[in-house]
Amino acid sequence: MRHLILAASIPALALALAAPAVAQPRPVRLPPPDAAERMGDRVDRVADAIMDIDLGPLVDAIDPGARRRGVPTSLGHLATRRDPYARARMHDEIAGTSAGVGAAAREAAALTPVLQRSLAQAMRDIDAAVRDARARRYEYAPPPPPREQEPGWRP
Repeated sequence: MRHLILAASIPALALALAAPAVAQPRPVRLPPPDAAERMGDRVDRVADAIMDIDLGPLVDAIDPGARRRGVPTSLGHLATRRDPYARARMHDEIAGTSAGVGAAAREAAALTPVLQRSLAQAMRDIDAAVRDARARRYEYAPPPPPREQEPGWRP
């Protein structure tokens, strides 16, 4: 039984010893500013791949005989039937979005040190206010009455 208790307490002791190391603040690491543009290029390629998926077998499964043989039924062809510039507009929107996200990431990278200093100062101010409030509470609290004045007190 003693060995079982000892075996169960070892992981708890290891966690207790590791807790201060885990509780240390970690530096904020933002992705590089050009990561959004690189991700935009990947999204662009994935969108092209999705637009080239042939939906013919799916259309046949839903409604046999509904499509004519030889007619392309990819998403890209279906989208460009009504709008010949659908694919180009999709690529423009992806490029614009990734450029906007890249600009926001660059701004966040520039603002991160300022925000960290502001948050650290706010935490110090809050801690000081709490300490002051506690000190005032104990400073102005009336002293407890002597035991002789307590009701039912007997020597």
